[in-house]
Amino acid sequence: MEKLKNIFENLISFILPRDAHTIKMELMSDEDILSHIEPANETSDTKYKALFYYKNPLARKAIWEIKYRGNKKIVAKFSKFLYEYILEELSSEMAFADFQTPLVIPIPTSTRTIRERGFNQCALIVKELAKYDGGKNFEVHFHVLSKIRETPHQAKLKNKTDRLKNLKGSFKANAGLVKGRNIILIDDVITTGTTMREAAKTLREAGAKKVIGFAIAH
Repeated sequence: MEKLKNIFENLISFILPRDAHTIKMELMSDEDILSHIEPANETSDTKYKALFYYKNPLARKAIWEIKYRGNKKIVAKFSKFLYEYILEELSSEMAFADFQTPLVIPIPTSTRTIRERGFNQCALIVKELAKYDGGKNFEVHFHVLSKIRETPHQAKLKNKTDRLKNLKGSFKANAGLVKGRNIILIDDVITTGTTMREAAKTLREAGAKKVIGFAIAH
């Protein structure tokens, strides 16, 4: 898998070399990035939260680098922002909602996408979150949720009804790992929230206690 990922990264770099904007973003300080990207608007469901406003050009560029390049510098930088944001939100969850020892899992992607890109960008984010946390506030698992049905990318579907039908029944959860557990889902982008809701529904049906979600942008 690592070899496939490296081949993909080299191919992308050859076809679409990093531009000056990407290099500049990689070199920006945390303070500069935070000052240039406004916070995300609230999602349609308060259980699912995002950090940055996706229509901001810098945020969109970062997401593209994460989703299609697996840009390690950008993944690490933006995962750090997300980690700090999650900790802020978890402080109230843990105090008022009995949200102890949550399990952090990435939104899974399809086998086809893994073959095409060599990685799941959400898993890359979760790996960085695990590094920052060191097991102090949550556990991490990469095989709790899987995508069992190939579906068109949600971004290509503009109609809300089509998005719902597209993902219905596309996830499968490992009941033995989620039963009675609090879950934090991680995605790169929340658009309509359909992906988060369908994944959360699958986890709850498998016995999860409470499911919330976070993304870098919305």
